[in-house]
Amino acid sequence: MANMIRWSPLREMGRMQSLLDRLMEESVYRPWALAREGDIVGAMPVDIYETAEEYVVKATLPGVAPENVDITFEAGVLTVRGEVYEEKEVEGECLCQERRFGKFARSVSLPGDVVADEIKANLADGVLTLRVPKAEETKPKKISISVS
Repeated sequence: MANMIRWSPLREMGRMQSLLDRLMEESVYRPWALAREGDIVGAMPVDIYETAEEYVVKATLPGVAPENVDITFEAGVLTVRGEVYEEKEVEGECLCQERRFGKFARSVSLPGDVVADEIKANLADGVLTLRVPKAEETKPKKISISVS
């Protein structure tokens, strides 16, 4: 007769916590680990700044050529899509492959109205910088006070 192990809710909660910890670690520190081949790979990190005149969006795109990036703005949402192609420079057996290749995308909502026709994009040293000018009605206005 086999030994029976008594069910323990605390042990089950500990096991579930370990599984969730592992899932979160892989999704935050190695987001590509959850993607299948051909899927959109990972999250593209962005920084978004707001000045009185414009929004500035910076995205890290190491090794991506400008012709492999597509930027669109529609209904208040700025979207950057692209693809990183695998390099076949070295013949032989791959011992470790941590760099990921494939499609990526990131969409961000901007809080105010913008002038979409005047958005400027620059890709230098692996950093994409988007300058999105604000529409006149969303720029802050100074109101003077009259003294009576």
